[in-house]
Amino acid sequence: MDDFATSNRDLVARVAALELLVADLVHVLWQVSPTAMNKLANDAAHDLEIGHTRIALPVGDHQRDRLYAVLRSRQRMLKRKAAVEP
Repeated sequence: MDDFATSNRDLVARVAALELLVADLVHVLWQVSPTAMNKLANDAAHDLEIGHTRIALPVGDHQRDRLYAVLRSRQRMLKRKAAVEP
């Protein structure tokens, strides 16, 4: 059981590190090409919108909810954040 708990903690730490790296990458991309990032952000919003208007997928509610959570997360991550000056 300890190995399972350790692997879960390790997995959570790795996911958190990846989320931070992605957030940093998105921030840098906003600085490099705001036009391209605006397009990506608009695409993410559009994907989320059409996800709600499509005929329901023939899968369980938990899988559908997970898909919408991923789409919402993608949309949220691509939003431009205010620049923080050191």
